[in-house]
Amino acid sequence: MFKKFQKWSATSMSVALALGLITGMSALPVHAESPGNTDQGISKVTATFYGDTKVSKGFTWYTSKLFTNSTVQVIKKTASEADYTSALTFEGTSSPSTNSAEELVHKAVATGLQADTAYYYRVGDAARGIWSETGTFQTAPKSGEFTFIDLADTQAKSEDEAILSSQTLEKALQTVENAQFVVHNGDIVDTGTKEEQWNWLLGHSQKSLLNTTIVPSAGNHEDENYAFYDHFNINEPSGSATKTGAYYSYDYSNAHFIVLNSNEDSEKYANFSEAQVEWLKKDAAAAKRAGAKWIIVNIHKGPYTTSNHATDSDIMDKNGVRNQIAPLMAELDIDFVVQGHDHIYARTKPINQEGKATTPTKLKDTLNDKTIEYSVNPDGSIYVIPATAGPKVYYKNTSEKLGDKYYNLFELAEENHAAVYGPDPSDNRRPTRGQVQNFVGITVDGNKLTAVTYEIDQNKNDAKPFIVDQFGIIKKD
Repeated sequence: MFKKFQKWSATSMSVALALGLITGMSALPVHAESPGNTDQGISKVTATFYGDTKVSKGFTWYTSKLFTNSTVQVIKKTASEADYTSALTFEGTSSPSTNSAEELVHKAVATGLQADTAYYYRVGDAARGIWSETGTFQTAPKSGEFTFIDLADTQAKSEDEAILSSQTLEKALQTVENAQFVVHNGDIVDTGTKEEQWNWLLGHSQKSLLNTTIVPSAGNHEDENYAFYDHFNINEPSGSATKTGAYYSYDYSNAHFIVLNSNEDSEKYANFSEAQVEWLKKDAAAAKRAGAKWIIVNIHKGPYTTSNHATDSDIMDKNGVRNQIAPLMAELDIDFVVQGHDHIYARTKPINQEGKATTPTKLKDTLNDKTIEYSVNPDGSIYVIPATAGPKVYYKNTSEKLGDKYYNLFELAEENHAAVYGPDPSDNRRPTRGQVQNFVGITVDGNKLTAVTYEIDQNKNDAKPFIVDQFGIIKKD
């Protein structure tokens, strides 16, 4: 499950004793100065899906090198406060951080849980009585309706920008208050090998992250030196590479989710290894055989976007994502693809295996006092890019390489809403940073998928989220 165990060395033990950190089997509080640290120096706590989402949960957290034991306790959420007296206890592993020489990464998995149940949890070191603050999570239901949030590219390069990104996540969870988990489409930080940026982003987001499950994909900004993999407990296929990120899948109710890693390369596929593509084919086919009603893919470098990266060689070339991976989406009956990488909001019509937009029957309804259109049994996959949950935004791509034929593939392909604030003073190729953020609330209810896109404009509506788009898919047998 993790790279290697870390044991107490004689030197570490001596230092700990000298500092008074260890007394018998207990320890005094250790408070690091990073933002968002939970109690006693435990930081960067995340809960992820690991294994069967109905009965298990993965956890990751960081400590100083002095605390090598890795313990998770969980208890059903039956009262207003957690009482861990009769909690389930699970032991994990620790390993040195690849980014931060003075920190250990801890990972553990809680198993044997009950489906569709709310739990309290804490992580730390049971032997020494060192614990994080209490978090909460919900296990997946066996069937029935569920809701999640999709967002991308929090990618802050300063602490102020990390605070902005953390506020987007907080507002998303407040707005889509029944969301059971948060899907992140990659580029979580700006430079994955700079641990300070993880401290900022995860630290200022810690309260939110303690009370949801995060489902991340690796972006190209965290594609080196296990920077992505160290921060999340991912149940990747056995033997797959994890240095540049990770690919994996999970089931939730009647849906199967596939998270891809677009940081791999091969001669045949730009951004993807042949092993990953073969795994994708087998995984999607197995999900269909198992009865999945929906298949949803999370890909950072997506094939259909409307900004800078739409004309990149790794997207457009013969071995690029648009020519090699996109046809597979339709072939494998992928219903819905969420993307990152291009910091602009857009969504496509259904796109078939030949790369052509199809025209489904539309069913109109009313939601949030607005009209919503559902595509009924669409022939092809629908792609959405949720713009950015962070500071950096892009203009719409007007290159002649794309043209009207390309933009006819889109249902919605507007100029970035941040463009009204003019070019960024430090880079006039882009709109002003930090003005507009977006996220999407997505509900799957039987044969219906409903998506509502929210925008935060720092200059409007008291910076509270408001709806800018809503759409859906209906699948009739």
